[in-house]
Amino acid sequence: MKSQLFAQLYQQFWPELCAKLQHRFGSGPPDPEDIAQQAFVKYSELSGQHRIENPRAFIYTMARNLFIDQFRRNKKQQLVIEKIFIELGMEPMVEVSAEQAALKVERNRLIEKAIAKLDEKQHKLMTMSIVEGKSYRQIATDTGLPISNISRTISAAQNLIDEFVNFQEEPHSALSNLRLVLKERV
Repeated sequence: MKSQLFAQLYQQFWPELCAKLQHRFGSGPPDPEDIAQQAFVKYSELSGQHRIENPRAFIYTMARNLFIDQFRRNKKQQLVIEKIFIELGMEPMVEVSAEQAALKVERNRLIEKAIAKLDEKQHKLMTMSIVEGKSYRQIATDTGLPISNISRTISAAQNLIDEFVNFQEEPHSALSNLRLVLKERV
């Protein structure tokens, strides 16, 4: 009976759990599928010893905790590696593939293109905030604009840049195309 319940839980929650893990933590490492598998194994081990009231919540919480533990282990390993490089007086090696470099150049080009589409006020405030490193209070003093207006304008500009870049990287649908065309006309 317990194996039948486990199989049912596995079948019901596996795809959703993997999707949620990938959405929240990315595609890895560690792989969401590996973490989900470990969570189900833990559930299987503990469900024989204890009565678990909400198996779904238990499995999801276990998966989240396993992901966090793995990130901590990876961070500790990275710190040890960096310490070794420092002790040896060497620069850490950074491996960037040609594809990654090309993608970064392309993304920067898209960001520049998106920034060029901002109106004058958005461009000025973004420059003062990001390039010049001024706080909203300093920008308000320099421009005479209320802080809330500055915040809304910069937030809207960031959203426009994000939408433009995301659309260019992954066109989703005809509806996305229509939204972009309509924004360019306004």
